[in-house]
Amino acid sequence: MPVFKSYVLGMAMAHLLWLYFFTTGHLLRRKALEQSRSFLITDLVITSVAGMAVAGFCLLLLGFTHLLNRPGILLALVFEGLLFLWLKGENWLSYSFWQKICRRFVGAWTVPALFIYLLFLILAVPAVLPPTFSDSVSYHLAYAVDWANAGRIYVDPFLRFPYYANNFLLFYSALFVLKLGSYCHFLNWLCGLLTCLGVLAFFTPVENPFREGTSTWKLSRPQHFLIPLCVALSPVFLRYLNVAYIDVPIGLFLLIPILCAYRSSSGQPFERELVVSAAFCGGMKLTLIGHLPFFVGSLLFATARRLPRRQIAVLCLLLVSLSLPWYLRNLFEAHDPTPPVFNFLFKHPDPIFKDDPFPYTADTMTERKPSHLLLLPFRFFTYPQSENFREWGITAMILLLYAPILFLLAQVFWRNRWHAPPRLIYLSLAAAYLTLPWLFSSLGRYALHWYPVLAAWVGVMVSDICARTEALWSSRLVTSITRTVAAVFCIALIIPSPARSSKRFYRDYYGITRSLLGSDTNLKDYLKKDLSGYLASQAVIATLVSNQKTNTKVLLLPGVVGLTFYFRKANMITLGDYTGPAGYMELWTGVEQGNCLPYLTRLDVSVVIVQPHHEEAWWPRFYDPFRSQLKEYGFSEYRTDERNVAIFLRGDIHPNRKLIPVTR
Repeated sequence: MPVFKSYVLGMAMAHLLWLYFFTTGHLLRRKALEQSRSFLITDLVITSVAGMAVAGFCLLLLGFTHLLNRPGILLALVFEGLLFLWLKGENWLSYSFWQKICRRFVGAWTVPALFIYLLFLILAVPAVLPPTFSDSVSYHLAYAVDWANAGRIYVDPFLRFPYYANNFLLFYSALFVLKLGSYCHFLNWLCGLLTCLGVLAFFTPVENPFREGTSTWKLSRPQHFLIPLCVALSPVFLRYLNVAYIDVPIGLFLLIPILCAYRSSSGQPFERELVVSAAFCGGMKLTLIGHLPFFVGSLLFATARRLPRRQIAVLCLLLVSLSLPWYLRNLFEAHDPTPPVFNFLFKHPDPIFKDDPFPYTADTMTERKPSHLLLLPFRFFTYPQSENFREWGITAMILLLYAPILFLLAQVFWRNRWHAPPRLIYLSLAAAYLTLPWLFSSLGRYALHWYPVLAAWVGVMVSDICARTEALWSSRLVTSITRTVAAVFCIALIIPSPARSSKRFYRDYYGITRSLLGSDTNLKDYLKKDLSGYLASQAVIATLVSNQKTNTKVLLLPGVVGLTFYFRKANMITLGDYTGPAGYMELWTGVEQGNCLPYLTRLDVSVVIVQPHHEEAWWPRFYDPFRSQLKEYGFSEYRTDERNVAIFLRGDIHPNRKLIPVTR
């Protein structure tokens, strides 16, 4: 499909999803509140993300009840329409209903928000590229398409991280069910856009410019335009914005509960949205359940002075209950609520898998020396490609990582001089707390989980300082100087890492964007060029289909594990990982002992795809005897136009014409 057509269709899908999420979020809003005031950018963001969480829980229910298919999704939509009729007294099929929804959606926008939106339209161009990137094809999309093919959530022990918490992957599954899987990257783009709009919502004035008759230009400040760019233009954010990794969505769902607590008041009650968004976040990844006490504390902060205790207790119970479905599934099916990778990490016995000798997460741990931790943000900024971070770069705002902690200490020692409002204290605590897990595992992409919260804190502080300065010296000159200084400071925070890797990333990213904007090339050409083994995968899929052997298994060795998604999309089972029942260590041991046949026979492997040449120095010591043993067991070797991809077919498999036999 041409690039422009793919971009237009992807953007159309993303905006339809956004409108659907925004509409669904209205189920959580009080009817009296909707009639009392106009919609602000805060309402737009919170309502959209809360609606996304509600839709995600619906998909979770469909997945567990074996209804993750088109009739099931249609049934969920009909049920939602009935809920609107019952709870709101509104007809989802009426013109007046959609007129009201669209009026609120459009009326919430401010000039800075429109500026961010227009920027993101440009940043979305690489989202048209097919999935090829690391975990997105070996893990996230593989699970999603597997569940879509099966029409339900089930545990496949051969996929990475079985018995895991995977709320967000259900959105990908729904797109595959609806034959829209080619545009799944645009869903991540939407999460990135909502993240930056959420950052802006923290320090956007609560006054409604349309109601007060004030121009949005007069209410806008330099920080409204510039602070969200500290996130949006960061290399680490751009790298994961348009791929099927879930770090950008995690950052969104960690940001929104904090925004709900920060903005909640008697006139703006967001406790319902806080509950669903926080609970959904708790089921997005294994480690996020550890934030459950923080979410409960945020809920208490938002409701303690407004709601009766019984209602607060019900909300807390609902928050905890909605966070636990994946762990309850594990308890019922495996008699252990924790996923195997968690047991591996802490060396606990696992009821399903044996303890694998390969420490999958060992090289992601951060050195614990105080001096090392103290300099961590400075090292990330100056040397982002180091073993601790493994990224291209980040913006200078990272240097303010410890600023919220310093602010809290200042409040302790100088509280008599200036006592900050409670919500600013809460935001500072949240910004300081969310960075703690990163100090233990400082991979650069994990910073995306808390970086938007840090940006929100910086924006609030800059806005507060500017407002106090302008109020203290009420003159046009002071106002101009204050805004100029604020603009210069915010621009300085957008400066990327000085490392060469950062410059190279920007050159490549915008180079790809420019080439795609002026290209009519078929996007499959990118797959052939950027995904090692793609041609081999298509030839093998055609071969297994023609031989009616789709129930056998394909073994993928390191270097071609990214093909997992494309085999799973064709409803074929793949093996190949360092953990689980088909772990590589058993294969390595078998090859070393001169007999890997038991491994291949036990797993019913009919095809092996491997790279003859690999970057590891020890690879020839494995590949050469492995190749000899495969031929001894009756496997035949084939190639495609890709030089460094070898395909071995079992003797009962007849090759497709695209496979070239190797006779030597």
